[in-house]
Amino acid sequence: MTNIELLEYAKKARENAQVDLSGFKVGAALLLKSGEVICGCNIEDPSGIGITNVCAERCAIIKALSEGQRDFDKIAVVGGADKLIFCPPCGACRQYLQSWCPDIKIILSDNETIKEYSIKDLLPHSFNEEF
Repeated sequence: MTNIELLEYAKKARENAQVDLSGFKVGAALLLKSGEVICGCNIEDPSGIGITNVCAERCAIIKALSEGQRDFDKIAVVGGADKLIFCPPCGACRQYLQSWCPDIKIILSDNETIKEYSIKDLLPHSFNEEF
């Protein structure tokens, strides 16, 4: 699957975001090595307590893990309020990606440009199994 195709899955997932508080919608599409795509979106807790919010990336990974999937290839992430902007994973999601899929590629786009990163690019000194 191309990065452009995977980004289209992420854009579709973004439509399901529950963001009444911020209006900032994020979608993620996690590509498994089998070719299956598992999507996630951000979900804000109506109480406004930030720690109970779920990011799109973690939503997709949790869905995959809960279905017994562990062979991840790459993840596309798109986000923005009115228009798409580059939306790299937050710190918590970077650590989550490092923990569950340390070799994953992260695909980002603002609808004009596509950028690809490794998790090591985004989180160079992560907490990992060496500790």
